Amino acid sequence: MRPIGVSKSERGLKPDENERRKDARPKVSVITVTYRSANEISDCVESLLKQRVPVEIFLIDNASPDNTSDVVTDYAARFENIHATLNKENIGLAAANNFPLGKCQGKYVLILNPDTLCRPDTLERMVDFLDSNLDVGVVGPKNVYADGTPHASFHRHWGILHVLIWRVMPYRFVRMLYDRLSSYKRQDVLFVSGACLLLRRGIFEQIAGYDPEYFLTVEDACDLCIRARETGCRVVLLPDAEVLHIGGRSAIQMPYIVVWQGYRGTIYHFLKHKGIAQALVVSFLLIVSSAARAVIAAILGIKMKQYRDVARIYARVFWNLLARNPIRPKAYGLAPQ
Repeated sequence: MRPIGVSKSERGLKPDENERRKDARPKVSVITVTYRSANEISDCVESLLKQRVPVEIFLIDNASPDNTSDVVTDYAARFENIHATLNKENIGLAAANNFPLGKCQGKYVLILNPDTLCRPDTLERMVDFLDSNLDVGVVGPKNVYADGTPHASFHRHWGILHVLIWRVMPYRFVRMLYDRLSSYKRQDVLFVSGACLLLRRGIFEQIAGYDPEYFLTVEDACDLCIRARETGCRVVLLPDAEVLHIGGRSAIQMPYIVVWQGYRGTIYHFLKHKGIAQALVVSFLLIVSSAARAVIAAILGIKMKQYRDVARIYARVFWNLLARNPIRPKAYGLAPQ
């Protein structure tokens, strides 16, 4: 299938067809934030250009140290419907997702990770669902691994028990637990994964996009969906639409940032949505967890070098939870003026 986009190299070859494509208003505005994504962003963009729904694509690079910015700017130079933004520093995923606010022309906004591949009919199915269900404001597809096996990309609840499972227990066990126990039927949920979610542009603008206090954590999408629900809409998992999500790359490339910002974001989320009491409980659990992991990794590191970096990461996170905890009164203007 020929990509739905106007390649600048096509100018003058087929004037009528080119004019039709350029004049077609995008139905979906796609926002994709990149960081060290040079090896995956091309496949992601190509899958978007093959969608049956007219799209415009905003690629925001968060100061990647590799050649991701070159790939992003090259796409923007070749396609009329692709726009590139190169940040001078890594401002975090949530803040970068807000860059196109006020610029999007589509009826819907798609938040999409660069480590994803959309099926040819993914957007069409999601858009048709929102067109037909006016009470739904946010929809997420079924996320699958490369072999087609579905994996959990949504949650019906998010409380202290989830923090114990998600942040304290070993990630491989948690992923297996969620993947096997999740029901992938169509259902209303608290939130869907920020790896791929489609929402109405009006709602995205009404709630002013993401809360930029979240840097890199699962709770940024949770907060977005909660605030979208407060406008009176539903959040729905749509298994009829699928997206291949590779996942896990951030943890490999920047493990300390992922752990620290994940812990910090979790505490901030509970402070914002659950109150100081639950935030204190969550903070205590994460402090104990990081200390225990640092000690265990340090012991294992005596004989196995690979654990020494793990020990350093969690020791640093432990210290930051004590010194830079979001609960600290001055951190978010909570102290009396």
